[in-house]
Amino acid sequence: MSVTATWSEFLRDPNRVIEAMAEGGDVILVRRSAPPVRLSDAAASAAEEETLGALTQLLAIALDDETLERLVNRLTIAFPWIELLPASERPEFVADFLNNARGGLAVGRLDRLTTTLAAWRDTAAAHADPRIRVDGSDLNYVDEAVPVPAPDGDE
Repeated sequence: MSVTATWSEFLRDPNRVIEAMAEGGDVILVRRSAPPVRLSDAAASAAEEETLGALTQLLAIALDDETLERLVNRLTIAFPWIELLPASERPEFVADFLNNARGGLAVGRLDRLTTTLAAWRDTAAAHADPRIRVDGSDLNYVDEAVPVPAPDGDE
């Protein structure tokens, strides 16, 4: 659970905001012209990361081929867009997701996992485009960034 406070309240009375954090968990500091900031207990956050890391490792080692197939079929509940990926790419998504989750949790950075999830969601969106064949055989994958002209013709 989290509590919300303004940045001004935090600057005026930081002890009250810290007390609220001790009672209610994280404090979300709302700022007028900037994104909110989360104030949390470092030990609790570290314990959560360690637990999440352990769960991710446990899930990864528990996946034999049969379990992986069942997981891939059930993932559409959490990620409905997976249904748009060709069936042959779904296990690749799971492996990519788990590998990035395990690696990111090991070093305490989940940025790459966030990027991986967005990339797969974007791939699913490309497969949903009616101008593309259902099997994706007319998609061209690139390993390096390729400049693309702006849609309006300006560069």
